[in-house]
Amino acid sequence: MQEPTSNRQSAYQIGHGFQSEDVDRDISEAMRRYMIEDLGIREDLAIDRARRELRREIPAFVIESLSDAGIRVAHADVLDLGAGLGGMSEELLIRGARVTALEPGAAWANLTKRRAARHSGQFRLIDAFGESIPLPAGSMDLIISLQVLEHVREPNKVLAEVWRVLRPGGHFLLACENYLAFREGHYQVPWFPLLPKPVAGLYLRLLGRSPKFLNDAVTYTTYPGVLRACRQLGFIRPRDEEVTARLRLKSGLKGTVVRVLDRLTRGRGPLLIDMAGNMFKFGIHELFYKPPR
Repeated sequence: MQEPTSNRQSAYQIGHGFQSEDVDRDISEAMRRYMIEDLGIREDLAIDRARRELRREIPAFVIESLSDAGIRVAHADVLDLGAGLGGMSEELLIRGARVTALEPGAAWANLTKRRAARHSGQFRLIDAFGESIPLPAGSMDLIISLQVLEHVREPNKVLAEVWRVLRPGGHFLLACENYLAFREGHYQVPWFPLLPKPVAGLYLRLLGRSPKFLNDAVTYTTYPGVLRACRQLGFIRPRDEEVTARLRLKSGLKGTVVRVLDRLTRGRGPLLIDMAGNMFKFGIHELFYKPPR
């Protein structure tokens, strides 16, 4: 597939892939070199992250969290949106899902394919970008996107494609960076919210880091921006009901603020307070639901 001219971020092609006979070795080396060469992370931390990648610690935790929310992946059609090195796709196959992996970075896509080949089950790999997903409308039961949205040119287009491809009644699990936070998650350094990239580049160079990854591969995503875009599409956040009920039971000053905001915003007071409380949190981790027609 020809790369769209509007989507040339190097994050799509970063991979440092290898083709030895040992796929685990190749995955480990790809992650290690990405962490060290692109982000300037210390080697011991990079090696530890590579080990966790091989153990699929994050995918296993994510799927257990979905299970706790009553969402089962077995026999479900699941899109791994931005498959990276393939850990989530592999874990989903082990858990019995029918997996579609989207990964436009050729080196990492190859590693995802090799990981999936070790397991039985239904798997397909798509070379495409999130802004234009080549899948029919309403074809997925679950879409998982981990640390991808901040690496696309047009996050809102990706979210719109997620809405289109997801079946009514399906779920969307999203994790991405919040650039209103006081920490940058890739470089793992203190940060100032929405730090302009020219200034950020100077700051990173002072720390002995290269700003190339930031400049080429990062789009600033924010908690309120992502939440607003998802709600405008029609997504429901399941925890909104719990948040609303809990905050409306508050007494004292907080209870007064909730009641005033409710009157001013047609009942949205608790959700605005919840957003304010999460405005600067480190990372965005949300589960969304597409209501039936």
